[in-house]
Amino acid sequence: MALAVTSLVVIAFTIPLMLVVRRQAIERAQVNAEREAQHFAGLLALLISGSETLDPASIDASLGQLPPGVAVYFPSGESIGDTGSNSTASLSTRRGVPASDFDIDGDWEVGIPVSTRSGIVAVISTATVAEQSSGVAVASLVLAALGLLIVAIAVLVTMRLLRELIQPVDELARVAERLGEGDLKTRATLDGPPELAAVATALNGLAARLSGLIEAERESLADLSHRLRTPLTSLRLQAERVPSDDDRIALTQAVDRMESAVDGLIHDVRQGRKASTTGDLAGVVRRRLPFWQVLAQEQKRQIVHSIASGPSIVNASEEDLATLLDLLLGNVFSHTDSGVAMAVDVRSQNGHAVLTVGDAGPGFSPGLDLTARGVSGGGSTGLGLDIVRKIAIAAGGGIATRQAAMGGAEVVVQLPLAD
Repeated sequence: MALAVTSLVVIAFTIPLMLVVRRQAIERAQVNAEREAQHFAGLLALLISGSETLDPASIDASLGQLPPGVAVYFPSGESIGDTGSNSTASLSTRRGVPASDFDIDGDWEVGIPVSTRSGIVAVISTATVAEQSSGVAVASLVLAALGLLIVAIAVLVTMRLLRELIQPVDELARVAERLGEGDLKTRATLDGPPELAAVATALNGLAARLSGLIEAERESLADLSHRLRTPLTSLRLQAERVPSDDDRIALTQAVDRMESAVDGLIHDVRQGRKASTTGDLAGVVRRRLPFWQVLAQEQKRQIVHSIASGPSIVNASEEDLATLLDLLLGNVFSHTDSGVAMAVDVRSQNGHAVLTVGDAGPGFSPGLDLTARGVSGGGSTGLGLDIVRKIAIAAGGGIATRQAAMGGAEVVVQLPLAD
């Protein structure tokens, strides 16, 4: 913008100045030609006033060497100097009429008649095209160079000013990027114009507020998770009093898994992130299915399963994978009637481990995005599938819902296989 504005201003001034220089050169050449014509016309008048007859030879000797562009025409038809012009100004002057005009070559001629007893003596002085443009090219180049210099100075000054403005903006952008990446301790410096300093102050305030909110949320979740230890301890004591050895072992193992999940939740909340780990999806499904099959037998449900023979290592912890499977199977038990069959399938496909959980129930409610947080078609909290979705996204995958081959609802989870 600075370049464009400065260029327009320079052009607006330079072109008229060039035209003025051109006009002044033309006027200077014409004035010189008129001065020479008047000078030699005066000399002729003095020479002729003391002579009864016109003798071109004696007059030529008296005038001396005429400068270029000056000619004298006598009534007898003789002439001296730069003769040969038949322009309008020359012809008019020979008839006794002072005149000035341009000829066909662009030269400017001025004529002054001198009356004598023998007739009219015409003095013609010419300003050539070269004389009319003398110095114009040099002056134009100087003006153009001056204009370019002004434009260059304007651009340099503007770049300097913009650099002083852009550097604080870049700093704000870097701080905002680091905040977006989770570095809530970074702060912006209060440099630059007052407006940018105000933005930096607001950004620092926002970062401090976010840090406080996130820390308070982490503490609240950690406290809530810690409170779960008391009922879990009570549940463990009750499980140990169960007379049946098989039931006691199963309940104790379930309590252990819940305590492990609670401990993991506390650790994750305290750290603010989960450590990068991997897990075997197929192995998790093999270990968790027996637990759900016991519950299915009680409700007279059939669980059809197909699990890949080899491991399916994905970028998610086995605790998360177990949570994912439990939520999907728990939804089937919660939202379908007893006796409704279900299917679990784990396979590797196109570099992904694919987990499919379907049922023969009524299916999903039409028009609802059940993967959205808080959305439920069965009167629940609507958090189950949202948690599944988050686990899948954290592992680099995703989920989809559709109608199952058994006629009910089906959830498909795709997780990229770990390298």
